[in-house]
Amino acid sequence: MADSNELQATLKILCNTYAAQLPVKLKHLEQVWEQLPQDSWDEEGFQTLHCMVHSLTGSGKTFGFSLLSDVARNLEDHLKQLAQAKTALSDQQRSHIHGLISELHQVTLHRDEVS
Repeated sequence: MADSNELQATLKILCNTYAAQLPVKLKHLEQVWEQLPQDSWDEEGFQTLHCMVHSLTGSGKTFGFSLLSDVARNLEDHLKQLAQAKTALSDQQRSHIHGLISELHQVTLHRDEVS
């Protein structure tokens, strides 16, 4: 059985690996967002975006990024509401989503303390 120090070291490695992968994950999320058509509804693209955000919601908190998880949850909830309408997004809706994605980038700098 692994001792507490080994578990802490493993957890730290996992958290650091997650942190190192965040910029790539966010860039990919942004690319999916930017590829969505502005004048029509793209069910598949929107579902892909939603799944990516959902993943950040769960994994953020797990790996020490509570603020990231909170912002991702806000974005996920907003995307769920929009998905029900299945219509092209308004400029205001697009602006709100863009703002939340920008906020995701900002909160990646705020990592929980891992003891």
